[in-house]
Amino acid sequence: MNDRPIRGMVLMTLSVFLIIAMNMFAKLVADQHLFIEAVFYRNVVALLTITLLITGQRKFHLFKTDRLKGQILRGFAGTLGMSCVFWAYSLMPMAEVTAIMFTGGLITTIMSAVILKEQVGPYRWAAVILGFLGAFIIVSPSGTAITPMGITAAFLAAFIGGGVVSIMLRSLGKTENAQTTVFYFMLIGTVSTAPFAFHYGHLPTAETLPYLIACGLTGVTSLLTKTQAYRYAEASLLSPIMYTGIIWATLFGWLIWSDWPTPNIWIGALVIIGSNLFILWREKQKKISREQTADL
Repeated sequence: MNDRPIRGMVLMTLSVFLIIAMNMFAKLVADQHLFIEAVFYRNVVALLTITLLITGQRKFHLFKTDRLKGQILRGFAGTLGMSCVFWAYSLMPMAEVTAIMFTGGLITTIMSAVILKEQVGPYRWAAVILGFLGAFIIVSPSGTAITPMGITAAFLAAFIGGGVVSIMLRSLGKTENAQTTVFYFMLIGTVSTAPFAFHYGHLPTAETLPYLIACGLTGVTSLLTKTQAYRYAEASLLSPIMYTGIIWATLFGWLIWSDWPTPNIWIGALVIIGSNLFILWREKQKKISREQTADL
C-alpha cells in the first residue's frame, strides 16, 4: 500500500487518544473494582469485538497462528503490563503516570541492545541516561499525589509494556497478522485474569458497566487504528505522536479529578520526550547512512 502520511498521522493520533481514554475509564472504576478486575472486563469486551470483526470479515485463517508459544508469551506479558498500567492509574493522577510511562521508549532502546544485539552508539546511550534523569525529576518530592507504590507500578508498566512487549511485537510482526496477535492477546488476557475475577471480584454495577464496556471498546479500537496507521506511514513519523498522550491525560485528569501537573512533572516529561525524540532521530540517521552505504 502506498504511503499516505497524513492519514497515518490522523489514525495514530486517534489511537493515542483512545489509549488514554481507556486508561481514564479504568481509573473511573478503580474505587469499585480492583485493577485486575478492570483488566478482565476490558479483555472480555475486546475479545468479543475482535472475534466478531474477524468472523464478520470471514477471515477465519486469522484465528490460526504458526507461533503459538510467542503469542502465549506476548499475551501473558501484555496482560501483566496492562495490569500494571491500570494499577498505576488507580494510585496516581493520569498525567504523572503517563509521563513516567514515556520511559518505555528508553527501556526498549536498552533491551534492543542487550537482547537483540542492536548497535546503540554513545549519543543514544546519553539520551537514555538523560531520559531517566527526567523520570527522576518527575518522581522527586513535589506535593502531588505521587506515591512509592504508584511510581513502582508506573515503571513496571513502562518496563513490561514499553520494553518487553515492544521487543516481542517486533518479532511477531515479522510473520503474524496484527489481528491474529490482538486476538490471542485478548484471549490469553481473559483466561489468565478470569480466576481472580471469578473468585475475588464482583459483577459490574449499573454505574460501572458502561465504563468497563467503554474501556474494552477503546482498548481494542486503539490497537486496530494503530495497526492501520503503520500501514500508511513510517514508524519514524508516527512514533513522536505517542507523546500527545500527555495532553489527553492532563485534560482528562483536570476535567474529571481536578488534577493539574506541578512544574516538575512538565519539566521531567519534556526531558523524557526530548530524549526519546533524539533516539528516534539518531535511528533514522543511522538508517539513512546504511542505505547510502548500500547504494555505493
